[in-house]
Amino acid sequence: MPKHELDTVNTTIKEKILAWGDRVVKRLGGRVIAILFASMILALLSVVFTDAWLLALGQQSEQIGQVQRNIVSLEQLRSSLLRAESAQRGYILSKRDGLIRDFDQAMEEARRHLKNIEGLVTSKNAAMPGKQEQNWLITLNSSLEAKNAEMRLAISLLQSGKDEEALHVVKLDQGVFEMAKFMQYTQMLLEQQAQAQANLIRKRDHTIGVTRIAVIGSALILLLLVIMVIRQLIHEMTNRDQLRQQLIRDCEVYEERIRSSSHLMKTLALDYQSDVERARQKLARELHDELGSILTATKMDISWTMRKVKDFDPEIVEKLDKTMRYLNQGIQFKRQVVQNLHPSIITTFGFWPALKSLIDDMAERNQWQMDVILPDETLDLPETINLIAYRVVQETLNNASKYAQASKVLVHMIDALDYLKLEIEDNGVGASLNSNHSTTHGLSGIRNRIMAIGGRVEITTAPGQGFHLLAIIPIKLEADIKI
Repeated sequence: MPKHELDTVNTTIKEKILAWGDRVVKRLGGRVIAILFASMILALLSVVFTDAWLLALGQQSEQIGQVQRNIVSLEQLRSSLLRAESAQRGYILSKRDGLIRDFDQAMEEARRHLKNIEGLVTSKNAAMPGKQEQNWLITLNSSLEAKNAEMRLAISLLQSGKDEEALHVVKLDQGVFEMAKFMQYTQMLLEQQAQAQANLIRKRDHTIGVTRIAVIGSALILLLLVIMVIRQLIHEMTNRDQLRQQLIRDCEVYEERIRSSSHLMKTLALDYQSDVERARQKLARELHDELGSILTATKMDISWTMRKVKDFDPEIVEKLDKTMRYLNQGIQFKRQVVQNLHPSIITTFGFWPALKSLIDDMAERNQWQMDVILPDETLDLPETINLIAYRVVQETLNNASKYAQASKVLVHMIDALDYLKLEIEDNGVGASLNSNHSTTHGLSGIRNRIMAIGGRVEITTAPGQGFHLLAIIPIKLEADIKI
């Protein structure tokens, strides 16, 4: 692969690794989780390296122990050979047989100590890694056997009665040379083992120092990471607390704005309904005064004309009489329209008599079996509430009269704390609230009228299941509205 392509591949791999790391940090939850993750990785690496260093310390301590055992074995080897030579010299001088056993025992111990050293060498001990030390041991073994042969020869000659020859063998320079050679080799091995021991101790001390530095450094880094985590957590907690306080303040501001807007909407709704009622009252007054006077004058003129022409043209009289009946129907319709626009009976006699008159009139007209419960007439309600309650009852009973075909009607009005609970029910044919029938338009008007002042309306009806209306109307509107 060309070099530029290899660089491109390496760059792409690095970018993918960095992007993957960013995704991991974001997915883990941000800076705090990233620091905790780094702490876990550092702790794991610290455990792994510390374990490796402890293993190395164990191996170094074992090597130091082997070197110490080598030194002890070499010292014991030299001591055993010296004891063997001392036993030989003592036997030559005193000829005591016990010294022969001491000689044999000392030589046996010398061979055993030499084998221990050889065993350490053949086990590939780091203290004797080279072939020179092994050659020294071979030479030392040869020297030991030569010295043994020389001493045994002197003992054998003495045992054979050849005292002079035995003394001659002892006095020969060969024995002194072998002994000096043996001591020289053992001293060289002792010095080499002492040097190896010193090197291993320095290496172990270095490993211990590195391990201590690594452990302390890891602990300090972990402590630093923990402090960073705690600091970040405190920072995030402070930010969250500030955000929570800001959110609380914003919620209070928004709630106050909502309350103000709600109060304003209620006021506007009340003003609108008051304006509508005033417009209706004005229109009703104008219809009653102007149209009433016109119709009354027309009726009087027709009556005068009928009296004048009754003796001359009976057909005209009959026609005028028919017109009079139409005129009476118009006057009656005008009265009904005026009454629907603004029930003057409320202004004249008060709300409760007007409401009872409305219910009695509708019951008598439709032959309903009524169940009526009304509060005490001493209950004083605001004028706006009187008109709204009257309109709700009027619209509901009109719908029942026109469409319900009911035989039983229930009207319950109860004063409950600061609310007026109005419940109207009939056993008629019911209606579908999803249809475009004029009944649903009237119900929508009732719902909008009550909800505009902060009330609540529940209407339950279905074809063949009758009609039920529950309205909760607030009474103390002025106390609720603070503009």
